[in-house]
Amino acid sequence: MTTPDVPINILSLRFEAENLATNRKFQLNRKRLCDLGHIVITTSEEERSVTLFCDGLTTTRTGLDLLEALRSGLFKLVESGKDNASVIKPPAAATPSQMGKCNVPPRSSPQRRQVSFDILTDTTHAAWKDVLQPGQTYGLRLSKANGQVYACYTDELEDLSEDGLSAQKHPVGREGDTYYFSVHDDPAPPRIFARLEMPHQAHLTGPIPFTFIIEYTTNSLEPFVVDKSRTPVSVFEQDLKSIGQLIDCRDNDTGEKVSWGAAFICYDYDPHPVFPDDDDFIEISADKPWRFECTLGNLDNEEEYVRSMEGLEAGRTYRAQFAGHRDFGRWQYGRKVDLLSGSREEKMKRWDVDMEKLGYLDIERLGEDVYFETVA
Repeated sequence: MTTPDVPINILSLRFEAENLATNRKFQLNRKRLCDLGHIVITTSEEERSVTLFCDGLTTTRTGLDLLEALRSGLFKLVESGKDNASVIKPPAAATPSQMGKCNVPPRSSPQRRQVSFDILTDTTHAAWKDVLQPGQTYGLRLSKANGQVYACYTDELEDLSEDGLSAQKHPVGREGDTYYFSVHDDPAPPRIFARLEMPHQAHLTGPIPFTFIIEYTTNSLEPFVVDKSRTPVSVFEQDLKSIGQLIDCRDNDTGEKVSWGAAFICYDYDPHPVFPDDDDFIEISADKPWRFECTLGNLDNEEEYVRSMEGLEAGRTYRAQFAGHRDFGRWQYGRKVDLLSGSREEKMKRWDVDMEKLGYLDIERLGEDVYFETVA
């Protein structure tokens, strides 16, 4: 008696969690897009492209919305350490989501991943507070059979409906790890905002300076001090390698991005001081913003290449916005005069802060695009 051949799935999903930190914190009060693993897609097809249809797959970026994937049953969430723990399911969304899709090209070698995407969620979403308990640990894994996920040959979809309802549906294999994470409700850090201000004209030659300002504000009534060293707004001038780190500037007619001058210096050692200069710490509160000013040299200036108008053309209109440089490193509540008092050793000890406990500051962009004209 011969054993019937087991059909090979044309697509397989694998949930990868082994590269994530053990018991990574899931913060209910800190707004940060959280990556909870990856879905890797492999295909057995060597010649034909395949389209994957999947619950929770976003249409705006390559990612899987975890809340939608849990609602559909595609993923399972259980409380760790409990025998026969029931599956945790978030409340239904007000508007049901549509099934997402992505194209998977033929494989170029056996077992090579064709497509992968992150599993994403906003940990501050109200739905999480309804189902998760601070102090508990949960396990996340791919369901063996629940949720909608199937595959269609892409060439069969061309003359059929876009949702694939009329095409032949093929099952998709599933495998993977269980990812454990702990839930915390530490207070949210203060919010910090950046707004760009610029003159309406930039004189490429002549004595009239072109100075733009980035104003940093916050929603915090309590003052706090930020360490801005090793960012483009540091007093250590070589940390600003290009104006493109500070502003995103484009030709208003063509949309072409301005190619600013840049300078990169390599060292055999770390040129930064052991502890940042006092001027690399700023105190900020709701009634005390901080303004960073940067003046660009005109085309006649040969002293500094980085802060130059080179890249701009005369007679053009440009639009600019804050580029969103890397977030500030350390911060803590208090006054600058108190937090930077004493010897260098005392400062270093005082600024040895637990950023996981405090939370990291995300710089949020404020305001509309700023427009300016260039004059020869």
